[in-house]
Amino acid sequence: MEQEYKWRADATVLGSALLWASSRIGSQARTIHMQSEYFDTADGLLRQHEAALRLRQENDKSVCCMKLRNTTTPEGMRAHEEFQCDADSIQDGLARLPAHGAPQELCALAASAPLQMTCAVDFTRCAILLQQDDTVCELALDEGLLRRGEKSSPLCEIELEFVAGTEDTFHQMAAELADHLALEVEPLSKLARAMKL
Repeated sequence: MEQEYKWRADATVLGSALLWASSRIGSQARTIHMQSEYFDTADGLLRQHEAALRLRQENDKSVCCMKLRNTTTPEGMRAHEEFQCDADSIQDGLARLPAHGAPQELCALAASAPLQMTCAVDFTRCAILLQQDDTVCELALDEGLLRRGEKSSPLCEIELEFVAGTEDTFHQMAAELADHLALEVEPLSKLARAMKL
């Protein structure tokens, strides 16, 4: 289960978040160029199942991911069942995802249907691992572009994702960050914002 907080940002806020993170003990940062393509059938098979299917290039690595929506979350937090595997193509990913926990039937339905790219997101992520006591989370500072057809829109946001440890500590870290930078919640995923273009 992926658990994350997502906030709106601009370049100044991203810089302030980086300073906040770098002042904490145990922070480790890396930069990842991410090129994501999202897929569905013409009649919206995956959307009907409240699922998202993505193939993303992460620097030198190609990863296929399926997310299933979960709406029972605290305000400001998003939670999804998330399944992913290394894959060179979307068909390769659909063949491998069930072994990583994704629904076999949904993967088979998607694999047997004509899939099309619905939208894309191209961005650079500064990913910072943070640790407090026994709790580890990843702070992601994302800046790039949302695209759908010929339309595009800038992307700039902050995410804080739970990795391991105590969930209460994770929520406390999120509250501390949001209060420190006066952050505004971003209620929509990258996919949802791209599909609105």
